[in-house]
Amino acid sequence: MKLGVTLPSRVGSMANVSALAGLADAAGFDAQWSYEVFRNPLLVTAAAAMSTRVSRVGTGIVAALSRSPFDLANSAADLDDLSGGRMMLGIGTGAPEALRAFHSTHGESPIPRMREYLDVLRRSWEYLATGTAQPFEGEHFSFRPPPINPWGAREMVRAQIPVYLAAMRPHMLRLCGSRADGWIGYFYTPELLDSHVRPHLAQGAAKAGRGDVDIEVCVEMVCSISPDRELAMMRARRQVGFYAVHPITDSLLTQYGLIDDVWELRKRFRAQGVDAFAHTSDRLVETLSVTGTPDEARQKLAAYRGHVDLMMLHTPYVPPLTVDDATDAFSNIVTTFAPGRVDGAC
Repeated sequence: MKLGVTLPSRVGSMANVSALAGLADAAGFDAQWSYEVFRNPLLVTAAAAMSTRVSRVGTGIVAALSRSPFDLANSAADLDDLSGGRMMLGIGTGAPEALRAFHSTHGESPIPRMREYLDVLRRSWEYLATGTAQPFEGEHFSFRPPPINPWGAREMVRAQIPVYLAAMRPHMLRLCGSRADGWIGYFYTPELLDSHVRPHLAQGAAKAGRGDVDIEVCVEMVCSISPDRELAMMRARRQVGFYAVHPITDSLLTQYGLIDDVWELRKRFRAQGVDAFAHTSDRLVETLSVTGTPDEARQKLAAYRGHVDLMMLHTPYVPPLTVDDATDAFSNIVTTFAPGRVDGAC
């Protein structure tokens, strides 16, 4: 199992993001991801690319439906160039309410839209790398390269950049298996990975004639570590609560027997706002995060060995956590899980 870490978006200036990325790179982490909250994830990835030498860098995730496929393909090609071929393009549909509120679009018909989106992404890279590509006409997206390309092919580090698709439900998981290079999931237990995720990925791959393709299974878990266990729990409650109150987690939390905990938290959230996250239950924190002292966190992570290809440790940052909180939480992850010091855990 390889280890990665997410770059907290609320750490002051972009220069601080670069400094943290350099710290994790020097410690030997396999990957560093940005995400679609607070900052532009593509620019955060650029900052990480310029301050790292070995770590893969990428988006985990970028809201694909807020951007055209060609725009995202072109940006990913630039990031692959900037990083010397270390780019991982992690995409998802994006939260429907955010798509409506901020991007003047919608989240309807996610499966057919993402299927076409992935096809146009690939054709866009083909066009960039060769100067030509077959047109595509879909129900939701089209790709119509002009008959004359005055620029010709651009020099690309890789003609095709690996795409990682965030998916939860069976149809999207099978789509991931049929077209993507990797899968991204949040808060999955080892048991659910084996019983739900991998079978659907395999079905999608087999149906598409990709039975021999090795799809990288990536799980992201909130990670809050401190020698002071109460401090670690306080930070984890804020971050886990932030995600748990969103309805997208309902199917997972129902399977975990935690939906009552979430309903209670949502009632508090409606009355108290973000202050409610201080009351996120111990059961939610235990199931949805790697939290505790360094020894406790190592023990928790060890349970994922053999079930996950890449474990992304997600740094707490949600207010009222401060820049100092997020920076300290990130540093504690790096110190605790620097590859080479945790052979027994990964």
